[in-house]
Amino acid sequence: MRFKLILYSLVFLFCFNSAKARPCNCQEVLRNSIKAVAANYSLFKTKVTRSNSYSYHAFNSVYLEKAQHVADSRSCQALMDEWVKFFNDRHLWVIVNPTGEKISYISKQLNLKIARSRWADKKIAKDSIEGLWEMEGYRAVIIPDKNIYGHFDALIVSSDNNVFKPGMLKMHLWKRDGFYEMDFYRRDSTVVRSAIRFTGRNTLIDNDDIAWRRMEPLSPGTPVPSLHELSVNDPYRPTLSWHDSVTAIFTLPSCAPRYAPVVDSVISQNREKLASCAYLVIDIRNNGGGSDRTYRALLPYMLSGPVVMPKVGYYMTEENVKLFRSTGILKSLNSKDTLQRDTMLTAVSSSPVTANTYHEKPVQVAILMGPQTASSGETFVLKTKASPRVRTYGQATAGCVDGFNGNVIDVGGATLRYPTSVRTVNLPEDAIDPFGILPDVPVSPHEPEPLRFVIGHMKTADANKLNR
Repeated sequence: MRFKLILYSLVFLFCFNSAKARPCNCQEVLRNSIKAVAANYSLFKTKVTRSNSYSYHAFNSVYLEKAQHVADSRSCQALMDEWVKFFNDRHLWVIVNPTGEKISYISKQLNLKIARSRWADKKIAKDSIEGLWEMEGYRAVIIPDKNIYGHFDALIVSSDNNVFKPGMLKMHLWKRDGFYEMDFYRRDSTVVRSAIRFTGRNTLIDNDDIAWRRMEPLSPGTPVPSLHELSVNDPYRPTLSWHDSVTAIFTLPSCAPRYAPVVDSVISQNREKLASCAYLVIDIRNNGGGSDRTYRALLPYMLSGPVVMPKVGYYMTEENVKLFRSTGILKSLNSKDTLQRDTMLTAVSSSPVTANTYHEKPVQVAILMGPQTASSGETFVLKTKASPRVRTYGQATAGCVDGFNGNVIDVGGATLRYPTSVRTVNLPEDAIDPFGILPDVPVSPHEPEPLRFVIGHMKTADANKLNR
């Protein structure tokens, strides 16, 4: 897939609490977004149907009224984040343009004792990002925003400079699929829009490769890398390790295109060992997507033959055709039909998922997945789970795969990011969003050693098969 669940690493300077701020025409932003989504979004006719059309228009009226009273970019961004939730599509969002002015820092009440009491209370449902975190020069506590569900504040506990004092807001975060979008407050009185995601249970990294490590709460004896170790190691780099002489573990934390040569190289260097091993576990629990090309070298060890996939649909609009032309998709469509608009086209011929060769081994392949497995991570599951040697383990995936081929367009005062294509034209009958792909073998999220569990289950199942 051509989209990423990680936001584009663009820098935005926002105007917060500044008397010099230029006003933000939020109502115009929303009105333009409503029109652009209706005109170009590939899943619009699936999301807005005859049965809910009246509710959708009423919903828009309410938000247009709200937008009329919004004059700053931060409030407008929050309103747009709420508006797009109607579509329940994690590949659809609006980024409000910056005003380019300096900001005034925000201070909030900080009570670390109350936060610690909350972390210790097992009766309270908590987000995994809550806790006391450390990055180079800062210690900050991440707690829920009391006013907006799914949003969080990172408040300074201590810092190594004289700008940020205890209680000052260092980050404001809100949960996306497999990552957290954030406004990051800097020392030069500006704010940048970025994103941050887990690289391990107690480690985070943002779009600028700044690493964070959890300080609290931690289970006794939990090893956490130092900040130096986090900065040296690339947590998204694919790795291959050996549990024993016949069991390989391939960790694929990201399908970002830059890792495609790494996957190719790792597979090439271990070709002989892989071709003779009995079991292969592929860990994609934290894989938020990228490009399907990244995992191509793994397919010969997973597939036993061509896999037929559903017919992909391409929604033909003026904006979408520009993308289809630039990416070469237009050439795969019937030239007689490409002048059509507001309709879904399919490729002239359907290409099954294939590999350049099909290895007999490994005998059994396990895919370990979870709720952060999204986008291209999910297509990896879709393309390989039909193979008789593949079994999926873990929890349901993110449910972020029905719409893809993301396009970004200017909607006047903001940019709109939306899918132009659909995974299958047979929607909504074959929909995966928003519930995700269920595993063949569920593994509790509280399982302390999921990889060991998967390997044990694979070998037991294989032994039982031989004894029948």
